[in-house]
Amino acid sequence: MNNIEKLKDAFAEGLSIPVAAVNESLAYQGIAEWDSMAHMYLITALENKFEIAVETEDILEMTTYGKVCEVLVKYNVHI
Repeated sequence: MNNIEKLKDAFAEGLSIPVAAVNESLAYQGIAEWDSMAHMYLITALENKFEIAVETEDILEMTTYGKVCEVLVKYNVHI
């Protein structure tokens, strides 16, 4: 499984949406499924998939699919 697949799986798992619904336009509170609780599930899924520990300041920045990708690069995850 490559990193894009892992990323999409993490979004699907964390937000309880189908993998097919994961796209670059996803944003925090942009869909009903991405609320504050689901945000924490998403972070947990990302941490588990990529074996990283995300800092609080980064968690707050991860408000869009694109921002999630940017933050993951900081943790040496190449998307």
